[in-house]
Amino acid sequence: MRIAILEISHWHVPLYLPAFTALGITPVAVSDEQPGYAERFAAQFSGCTPYVDYVELLDREKPDFVFSFGRYRLQPEIATNLLERRTPFVIEKPLGADASQFERLIALAKQNDVFVALPLTNRAAPFSQAVKEMRDDGRLGQICHAHFRYAGGPVQRYVDSGCPWMLDAAESGGGALRNLGVHYADLFAWFTGSECVQVGSAHLQRITPGIPVEEYANVTFLGDDDAFANVEIAYTYPADAADVVWNVSDGKTYVTYRDGQTRIITEDGVEERGGHSVPGLYQDFVKDTLQAYREGRPPLATLEDMHRAMALVDACYAKAGA
Repeated sequence: MRIAILEISHWHVPLYLPAFTALGITPVAVSDEQPGYAERFAAQFSGCTPYVDYVELLDREKPDFVFSFGRYRLQPEIATNLLERRTPFVIEKPLGADASQFERLIALAKQNDVFVALPLTNRAAPFSQAVKEMRDDGRLGQICHAHFRYAGGPVQRYVDSGCPWMLDAAESGGGALRNLGVHYADLFAWFTGSECVQVGSAHLQRITPGIPVEEYANVTFLGDDDAFANVEIAYTYPADAADVVWNVSDGKTYVTYRDGQTRIITEDGVEERGGHSVPGLYQDFVKDTLQAYREGRPPLATLEDMHRAMALVDACYAKAGA
């Protein structure tokens, strides 16, 4: 399979490379709008051709499958180009600076019958799989309360990784809430199966002088049957790591992820379900996505799933008056 990677200066790209190596994948071509990036990246792979213009790459190389990244504002344009060419692809979340392009993209994907996968990788974590399995088989009732906290590293990491546009809301659509909050908007809707999820409250906080996007967000979601979630997202952890705590409860069973471990706690005791690493989730995502494409089955998350999460994040910004 001839695989190409578009806009490789995105900081998520290194998370995918171990999977390519493990699967024996050598990209036939890579692109990046910043001169020099593609050339340096392509030098790692034999026979990989670099391009500045991703459209030229698609015209000349005609890849069988694409992994696409890029500035959030640019992502809908790239997706449209791939959909019109009927090229199957993965595109890094959130696929836009807001949810305004999704209905058009979803319609185009259906019209042209194109496989599209979104890396909402937290769905594959042992915590998430345990919650979903227990919900599906009736061992966990409707979630009465969920709490998700993810405090990632400081904003300087985006500058250092060559993605300063992440601090420009016109390019990124916002700060920590847009970038990270989509994962938890998705998990809450996915876990609860709610037909209607609403935003209860939203608070955004700028912290560092001169940084024009929020570095902290605290929002609440309300789902069907009184399901409730509190989500805290931040760019405040003082290292290239994160403070992560996830909890859900139906009032009797408590499922938690903290200190790197997933635990299911009931009156009968504690069941350990293991932990995960972010690089591990992305390696599994690449392998499973390519297998799903070959087998003709749906990916981990679809355009429709991403649309729902993005619309919720849009509603959070509106609620906060941002």
